[in-house]
Amino acid sequence: MNVRWVKVLVFLLPVLIFGTGFALSQITFNNTTLILAGQNIFITQPTLTTQICPADGNALYKNSGFTSLAWTLTQGGAAAQAFFCIDNQGTSADTPNVIASGTGIANGACPSTASTLTWAAPSGVPTTLAAHTVTSTPITITVCAGSGTSAGAGPSFTVTVT
Repeated sequence: MNVRWVKVLVFLLPVLIFGTGFALSQITFNNTTLILAGQNIFITQPTLTTQICPADGNALYKNSGFTSLAWTLTQGGAAAQAFFCIDNQGTSADTPNVIASGTGIANGACPSTASTLTWAAPSGVPTTLAAHTVTSTPITITVCAGSGTSAGAGPSFTVTVT
C-alpha cells in the first residue's frame, strides 16, 4: 500500500471515530413549561420567536391560561430562547421578576456542563415598571441542557412572572 494512503488513514481514522462518538452523544430533550403570571402582571403568550410588545391593556396580555412551551434542547448544545412582553395593569409601580423552578432545572449560564437543565438569567426585565406601562422590548428567557444530562423526555419546569 502506498505510504501516502497509510498516512491519510492514520490521520482520518481517529477523526472519524471521535466525530461519530460526538454525534451519537447529542441527545434531544422535549420539555414543557408551566407559565404563571402575578395578580396585576399580565404577559403575552411566550413564543419561541421574538415578538413586538403591544400597548397597555391590549387583549394579547393575560395573566392565566397560557399554553405550555415545548422546548427542544440538545445535550450540551445551544440554548433555546422564548420571548414575552409584560404589562403592569396595577395601580402602582412594580419590580418585575422572572424565575424558573422545578426539579431538574438550575440557575446558571449556557452552554452548561451541568447534569440538569440550565436557566440563564432572563434579559430585558426592567428594574421597575410603572402602572399601566408595558415593556418596550420582549423579555428573553434562555434554557439549555447541560452536557451531563441523561437521555429521556427531560423535566418540566415552571416560569413565574411577578
